Amino acid sequence: MSEKELIEEVKKIDLGYDFGEKKKKKKSKETKVTEEEPISSYIDGSGSTFIRGAIYPYEELLERVRRLILEHNPDLWGTKRYTLKPPQVVRVGSKKVAWMNFQEICNIMQRNADHVFQFVLSELGTEGSIAGDGQLVLKGKYGPKHIEVLLRKYIMEYVACSMCKSPNTRLERDSRTRLYTIVCAACGANRSVQNIKTGFHAVSRADRKKAKAV
Repeated sequence: MSEKELIEEVKKIDLGYDFGEKKKKKKSKETKVTEEEPISSYIDGSGSTFIRGAIYPYEELLERVRRLILEHNPDLWGTKRYTLKPPQVVRVGSKKVAWMNFQEICNIMQRNADHVFQFVLSELGTEGSIAGDGQLVLKGKYGPKHIEVLLRKYIMEYVACSMCKSPNTRLERDSRTRLYTIVCAACGANRSVQNIKTGFHAVSRADRKKAKAV
């Protein structure tokens, strides 16, 4: 074997070293970037590593929020209960009834008595008047349960907050548009409500006849 052939054979042997000019490997460079900092830091130019905090279950976070609300503003969680007396209805003669604690219930609901009065007349499709002592006198025969159904509907439409269901609200009227708005004192939510329309009756004629027979 000549000297030239011997040199060529030696070059073919891999000794684990690179005796030629060192070249930067792309793979090693990318590996270095991955190890030192995430790719995202180079994309946004921040160059800082994002450290992820602890992960908490949803139920635990909700419980923490509940405790904070109960500590600083318990009304927002709906724990406060309001007591409303049932309507006291008695017969007046043979064709009328009197809602004895009408004014008292209006005060508890923080609603104008005339507004509640117009709602009751519209729903029943009857006539009536407010006496000097705060009683509501209605033409017809209506029992306490019948009046209670109307009272619950009034609370749902003109008292209760649609967001937190709190009855601690106020009814405001815009002097320009004449529209009513319910503003909640507990959560701050507000919603517009329809004006009471004369001639709209939620109670059918058959229901009124049934109530008069009581």
